[in-house]
Amino acid sequence: MRRFLLVLAFLPSPVQAQTCEDRSPDYAARIALCDAAFAEAETPDAAAYALSMKGEAQRLMGAFDDAAETLQLALTYTPENAWVWVELGNVRYDQNDTAGALAHYSAALAVEDYIDAWANRAEAWWQLRSGQRCSDDADNALRIDPQYAYANEIKGRCLIDLGQSEAALEYFNTAIALVPGYQNAYRNKLAALADLGRYEELVAVADEALRPDVVPDPNPAIEEDILARRLLALGEYAPPATVADEAAALLQRYPQNLAAVNVQGRALLAAGKAAEADKVTAVLRQNPDGQRMEAVYHDTLARIDAALGRMDQAYANYESAMALDASLSRTYARKLSELGFLPLSNAPSGVLTAMRRCMDVKKAACVFPE
Repeated sequence: MRRFLLVLAFLPSPVQAQTCEDRSPDYAARIALCDAAFAEAETPDAAAYALSMKGEAQRLMGAFDDAAETLQLALTYTPENAWVWVELGNVRYDQNDTAGALAHYSAALAVEDYIDAWANRAEAWWQLRSGQRCSDDADNALRIDPQYAYANEIKGRCLIDLGQSEAALEYFNTAIALVPGYQNAYRNKLAALADLGRYEELVAVADEALRPDVVPDPNPAIEEDILARRLLALGEYAPPATVADEAAALLQRYPQNLAAVNVQGRALLAAGKAAEADKVTAVLRQNPDGQRMEAVYHDTLARIDAALGRMDQAYANYESAMALDASLSRTYARKLSELGFLPLSNAPSGVLTAMRRCMDVKKAACVFPE
């Protein structure tokens, strides 16, 4: 979520645009008004502003190629306008061209020390999993305005990637204090709490974020993710029956929720019903909507694969699980030692070597029960 989206989410806007400057959801009307404003513009700045507002409306309605063309035309009038460069970067970002977005945010910073460019470039670095660069750019946005909620939220995410989840919590709390109901800040606060192993606190924060008086107009995709993170945390300490009931309720609401599917698969596997678990977790394996995969999902699939004798697939899923959560390597190392295959180290590479030996020798008997 970038700054303009944040403004749209938390400030009232006219239902119907009256001028090119009105950020209403009636994008077609906004575009027509901006075309008229451009035709009447008497200065390069006025022409660029009308084109920029038109480009923003085109982006928000999903006409990305048209938006890019409009914004590039705006730059011919004011080539050193940082806001236009940022908005063009937003178009690239929305097109899933993160590298292109990064280049345009950098172009904005070449002409101005601009807060949106710093914050949005931090977001791009985060998408590229460059934690330190993300953190540095977030710091620059906060240097300009420490009360910028989005910059605080992105700074928290950068810190999680840098292994500083405790420090990240402060930034998420600041973002929520600045913008009550900031749903994405709640979601990422849950990620920090999970990283710290504070599962009961995570569930309490999730319950707060799910209250309609806290987040009155939730984004359904973020809400589902909060529910999924809550379920995964419950699985760390709640009775199996409670977790199963929560999973069933979540599946009723979101039939392909991966966290709930994962819980069902593990329950069936624990009951010795590997074939049924395999069938239930087919959506995990396929992931048709490209949802975020958690390490525990790959772990579940690996255990099912091993139980069914699919050792190469099991190995691949264990490898994917450790790539997402290196701490799992210690758990696997302990299990391998119990099977007589002590890894040379607890590092993922050492554990994978021992795991391959175990699977080559014991075949389907190389399984790691709960």
